[in-house]
Amino acid sequence: MPEVKSSTSARTAPELPWTIAAPSCVLPAGVAENCTFLAPRFDEIGLAFFETGPCLAYTRQDLPDELAGLPVSWHVHLPLDLPWADGGAGGGTGGAERVAGVILALARKVEHLSPGAFVLHPPQSPKALARLAELLEAGGLEPERLLVENIQGRDLEDLWPAICGSGLGVCLDLGHLLAHGQEDFLALPGLSARLAMVHLNAPDPRKPARHAALSLLDGHGQGIMREMLALLDPSGVVMLELFGEAALAESLRVLRGRTGTAGGEKAA
Repeated sequence: MPEVKSSTSARTAPELPWTIAAPSCVLPAGVAENCTFLAPRFDEIGLAFFETGPCLAYTRQDLPDELAGLPVSWHVHLPLDLPWADGGAGGGTGGAERVAGVILALARKVEHLSPGAFVLHPPQSPKALARLAELLEAGGLEPERLLVENIQGRDLEDLWPAICGSGLGVCLDLGHLLAHGQEDFLALPGLSARLAMVHLNAPDPRKPARHAALSLLDGHGQGIMREMLALLDPSGVVMLELFGEAALAESLRVLRGRTGTAGGEKAA
């Protein structure tokens, strides 16, 4: 898998095969409050920078220096509304310059946390993705730290030559994989070497686009989760991408049971 820079402290349970992460939006509170709550329980926190405007407006009050003292590593989930031209669907570079500017500005806001990775909902255009990787590398963000996530349709398959050619990493989302019939993505050539993170969640039966606890996975979904985890190197990150305390705790219990490990939540 791509080497990802990390600031993680010594693991509470070093026998665990992966770094277990949670998102920074579990409680109905601010980023700092969420991170303080999660830090004793998880190895890594994913900063959920889902909206471009509000996240660019973050100040040190939202992301205080004290967060750097928490015993966790960090990654960033980049905004879902990045300013791609035509949504990045055209055949050109699709506003990659604007998008790179946003990403680098967000990266500067969290320099004090030394995030190991930046998860990207990609454009549809391979040229736009490749150009973005070039611009980010020129701005100091190494290609292997940019993780392309599967979203819908045949995105990861269509972008695979650009991902490989640009040296990018991959984040596989279980819920998206199941909701969009992307199970065959697990056979993409060289996937395991690029897979740095998995997002674990189940499609909500009432609204498949919504993330639900892993306890709602059927037998097929459980099998796909095991296949995904088998592809992930022990140095990789397992992100329980649930946005409520109960669903997060339930999913951690499921992960422990399915993998036969002691789980990622830290000992008291």
